[in-house]
Amino acid sequence: MCERPTDRIRFGARLQDGCAHDIDHAAWTRRQFLKGMGLTAVGASVTLGSTPVRAFANSSLLSNIANGGSNRILVIIQLFGGNDGLNTVVPIGNDLYYNARPAIAIPPASTIQITSELGLHPSLAPIEALYRDGNMAIVQGVGYPSPNLSHFRSTDVWLSASPIDDIAKTGWSGRHLDVLYPGFVESPPDSPLAVQIGSGSPLLFQGSEAHMGMSLFSVDIFDRLAATGKFYDETNIPDTAQGNEIEFIRSVANDSFRYAGSIQRASELGRNDVEYPTSGSLAEKMAIVAQLIKGKLGTSIYHVSLGGFDTHAVQAGQHATLLTYLAEAVDAFYRDIAASGLQEEVLIMTISEFGRRVDQNGSGGTDHGTAAPMFLFGAGIDGGLYGQMPSLSDLDRAKNMIFNTDFRSVYASVLLDWFGLASTDVSIVLGGDYPLISFISDPTSVGRELAEIPSRFELEQNYPNPFNPSTRISFSIATAGDVRLVVYDLMGRRVAELVNTFLPSGRHEIMFEARSLASGSYVYRLDTPDGTASKQMVMMR
Repeated sequence: MCERPTDRIRFGARLQDGCAHDIDHAAWTRRQFLKGMGLTAVGASVTLGSTPVRAFANSSLLSNIANGGSNRILVIIQLFGGNDGLNTVVPIGNDLYYNARPAIAIPPASTIQITSELGLHPSLAPIEALYRDGNMAIVQGVGYPSPNLSHFRSTDVWLSASPIDDIAKTGWSGRHLDVLYPGFVESPPDSPLAVQIGSGSPLLFQGSEAHMGMSLFSVDIFDRLAATGKFYDETNIPDTAQGNEIEFIRSVANDSFRYAGSIQRASELGRNDVEYPTSGSLAEKMAIVAQLIKGKLGTSIYHVSLGGFDTHAVQAGQHATLLTYLAEAVDAFYRDIAASGLQEEVLIMTISEFGRRVDQNGSGGTDHGTAAPMFLFGAGIDGGLYGQMPSLSDLDRAKNMIFNTDFRSVYASVLLDWFGLASTDVSIVLGGDYPLISFISDPTSVGRELAEIPSRFELEQNYPNPFNPSTRISFSIATAGDVRLVVYDLMGRRVAELVNTFLPSGRHEIMFEARSLASGSYVYRLDTPDGTASKQMVMMR
């Protein structure tokens, strides 16, 4: 029987405390170990060929997807560095573009013309058939309010889906992890629901307590896991104080490599039915994604990346090569999954932290800029153009283009229409409501309650009216921009300012609490980029 001593040293901290030391080890949870070792992860990462595979356990978002019974899969391709949107989707009918880029503009005759005004970069030729067949959507002018042109900060904004002034520590897929899975770190699920392939640690799958990642980087590790089910050997350790500590740490570490077996089984069951390009790392990563999908890993979201898009100098050749890597990898991947009849179940989405400046710089490149296109691929979408090409004449103070589609509108449309999440869950995950874009051909939504992007400006009558003491004021704007909503009394005196900020296009609702106001009539006035409107309301106590 163990007895507690009376000294100040924590009982169980020492080997000589006997069975209490064993109990202390058991109480030292995986959560504490992972935090203390800097391994804020559960699961494991493995290597297929020379490519590291990082698997992520489930977040609340991913759990909702899985519990919804959907077989749909999202593959996110992140273009690190800031892809130049103007040389990707080229405004061939705009002289301002050619005047701003005398050395690096893409000649109209060289582009893959998709409209009389737009053409794709010639390096995207491998995916031209996807566009012509309606399996590729282009969302133009994507960005976010008050853009930050730092690679790190803007990447965080895109991966967390948070406002620019909110330094989020969680990704949009892990935001409710602690609420729905309070014991998640101690009791993770048996198979991964999200997988990142390649090096890096994306905020996308970051929960509030753990990053749910794995880090194995060689085929030898696969072989060891297949043979023993463990990464570290827990036998043949000296029976010494140091040896006992090593054995404990190895046993906890082995527990953390939870998903290596399931990933390896999927890689053995799946196979690639097409030949992938040998140039560029993206093709290798996409081949592994196809292999795991075909091996029925059960993962809903994959994340891969392609770097090198920070084209400050000598852009023409470098950018062309990168777009070739992207197009060839997507083409091979699409043909591969189509060979197994899975093209209806897989959606590919590109993201990049920002675009580039309109004007070329003195080094034959472009500097950090704003609004840029996003691509979506799959047989489950209605292909074509969405949104508008940003104006090249109406620029912001830094001479950057002004976005017209918030990237969270794309996310919301994917979550709601592709994965079928309830609109309330989408609002929680993204921190608000964003207009939807109808690029999913067969929505699985249980209720498509988020508004479509409106085509006009409208200020609605408040409800209820008369009211006591609160009422809802709703309005719609077709153009993103600075919006101000102010309440006045009938003498023209301002009594409340409800909104004074940049808002994305779409429908917005504001609750007005008027507990301090006297009974009477009031006027609320809305100023937007689309116009000004006002209406009268009555407070009745």
